Amino acid sequence: MNMKLILLGSGGVSATPRPTCFCRLCEEARTKGIPFARTGPSLFVGGANLLFDTPEEIREQLNREKIKKVENIILTHWHPDHTQGIRIIEQINWNYDLKKPYYKPINLYISDYQRDLFKKYSSGSFLEYYQRKGMIKLLELADKKAIKLGNLEITPYPIKETKAFYFLIEEKNKKVIYAPCEYYKFIPDPELKNIDKFIVHNLFWENDKISRRMNKPTDEDSFEQMLEHAKSFSAKEIILTHIEESFGLSHAELDKKMKKYYKSYNIKIGYDGLKINM
Repeated sequence: MNMKLILLGSGGVSATPRPTCFCRLCEEARTKGIPFARTGPSLFVGGANLLFDTPEEIREQLNREKIKKVENIILTHWHPDHTQGIRIIEQINWNYDLKKPYYKPINLYISDYQRDLFKKYSSGSFLEYYQRKGMIKLLELADKKAIKLGNLEITPYPIKETKAFYFLIEEKNKKVIYAPCEYYKFIPDPELKNIDKFIVHNLFWENDKISRRMNKPTDEDSFEQMLEHAKSFSAKEIILTHIEESFGLSHAELDKKMKKYYKSYNIKIGYDGLKINM
């Protein structure tokens, strides 16, 4: 079976349309929908029934794509835009009538460091509760410790500055790198080469202010640096995700912005529901 991925959500901290905002960008997204509208960042890996992250809109995303089963969840880091839909676990695997799980526990992977931050700043204490109830089984994400799920192998690689990870997803000779967030002082592992798809956080350009509201963040790498990382990986295709409303660019405008890169790089602008077949 070939690896199949679905980009469930391609937005970021501030997805599009932003509630209570009636600017040109948000109104266009409300009128036209996908790909102009974006929900929070999430990726589904078929075969392994693996879900990366649980943004607020995860219930909507799973229903939209008619996902039949979630057996594994990886929480990449604690940030609310990646975790505040965590109650999806109850809806998937808790029978409120019989007061017991529908199925065996969902394997939920998170690093100890990120788990502590999740508990400190957010609703991370739910995780222990869900484990006590038998809805999930908590498992640790550790540097370069591979997770084997059937024919798939997922290996977390550290982003040392942010103490988060990017992920190598492998099946036979197919390789995908997923780097959705916490993209700061990113150092590609020199052993990772010939990557088929590089699904990556869309970043700000170094010398180009594109939004009235926001300059390039001081805690993220630049778009140009990301392209150098893609070269290091020998990436055959770059797929952009975590695309912020604060960029002030619609899907069509971002495509226009990318034209100068298309000649040198195989870049695709991600959108909600994008099917990525290998």
